[in-house]
Amino acid sequence: MTIWRLAWRSALARRRLFAWNVAVPLLLLTPVALSEAAAPHRVAVFGVFIVFFGAFGSAIPAVRDARDGWLDEILRAGYPAHRWLLERTLAGTAIDTLQLVPTLFVLLWSAGGLRAAPAVLLATLATLWFANLLGPLVAAAVRSLAEAALASAALSLLLLHFAGFFRTPAPGWTSLVADWNPYTPLRAALGAAVGPIPVDDSVWFRSLLVAAGLTFGAAIFASDWSRRLRWPRTW
Repeated sequence: MTIWRLAWRSALARRRLFAWNVAVPLLLLTPVALSEAAAPHRVAVFGVFIVFFGAFGSAIPAVRDARDGWLDEILRAGYPAHRWLLERTLAGTAIDTLQLVPTLFVLLWSAGGLRAAPAVLLATLATLWFANLLGPLVAAAVRSLAEAALASAALSLLLLHFAGFFRTPAPGWTSLVADWNPYTPLRAALGAAVGPIPVDDSVWFRSLLVAAGLTFGAAIFASDWSRRLRWPRTW
C-alpha cells in the first residue's frame, strides 16, 4: 500500500504540523465542550469542525499534488487510480481521527458521555471517510486552492444542513434526505453523548449505505474523473 505508507510517513515527518493539527482542535473546541451551551449548539460546532477538518485536509492537498505534477507522475507510472483513491482516503481518515481523538475525549468527559465513546468514534471515522473521499472529487472539479476551499466549504455546509446539524429536519423530504445523509450518524452519536438527543438508529444503516455506494462509484470510475487531476493542462 504505497500511498498509505507515503501518507503516514509524510504526516509523521512533519512533526510540527502534526502537533498543530492536534493542538488547534483542542484549543478551539475545549471551551465549547466545557461551556454551558445547549447540547444542539455543541453538536453543531463539533460537527462543522470535524467535517471541515476532513474536507479541507483532503481537497487542498489533492489540488496541491495535482498542481505540482506529483499526482500526474504517480498515475502515469501505472499506479491504479482506484488504489490511489482508496489508500489516500483510508490514510487521511486514520490520521484525521488520531488527531481529533484528544478533542473528542474532552467533549465526552465534560458531558459525562464516555459510554457513548464507541458510537462517537465510529461516527467520526465514517464522517471523516466521507469527507476525505469528497476531497479528490472536489479537487477534480476546480483549478485552484481557493476554489477548492470554497467548494469544500459550500458542499460541507450543505450536507451538514441537510443532516440536521443546524435545525431539526421537518417531516417530509428534508427528513428523508437527513435519513440518508452520510453525516447524520455523527449528529446522532454526538447528540447521544451530550444530550441525549434521540435519533432513529436506522439512519446508521442508510447513511453508511450511501457512503459505501459513493465509495464504490468513485473507485469504479476513478480512471475517468482522475484525468481532471492531471495538471498542468493546456487550455
